[in-house]
Amino acid sequence: MKKLLVPFDGSESALRAVRHAAAEATSGPAAEIHLLHVIEPLLPAMLSDPPDACEAGRLDAHFPAQAAEALAPAVAILVRAGARYSLHCLNGKPGAQIAAYARLAGCDAIVMGTHGRSAGANLLIGSVATQVVKLADIPVTLVK
Repeated sequence: MKKLLVPFDGSESALRAVRHAAAEATSGPAAEIHLLHVIEPLLPAMLSDPPDACEAGRLDAHFPAQAAEALAPAVAILVRAGARYSLHCLNGKPGAQIAAYARLAGCDAIVMGTHGRSAGANLLIGSVATQVVKLADIPVTLVK
């Protein structure tokens, strides 16, 4: 069975990528969509002594609810399409986590949205999609 990884951040472009992956998964050979939400840490990794309001335990307790809320619109699309899917949530830098998950899960391709910024803007602020294209060793389809 083909495995499609679809990173999902809740944006409109990510919703378009989910629709694209659902159509691909339901129109050809059997495929499963791995829907992945990556939560970027609020604190830099070098910060060793966070203030009480940002203790790791308190942040971790919030992740499952945040991920479920973020993934709900994508799940609705996949259910309506009748696509086979699984849900995943990771913490860390999105580009690196997406590429690492794709390798670990043995995914065949990544389908992700792109926000459509100009090349100049991507140079200045970076792009998760650009990072994934550089880091992934499988095909990446960008949906605008």
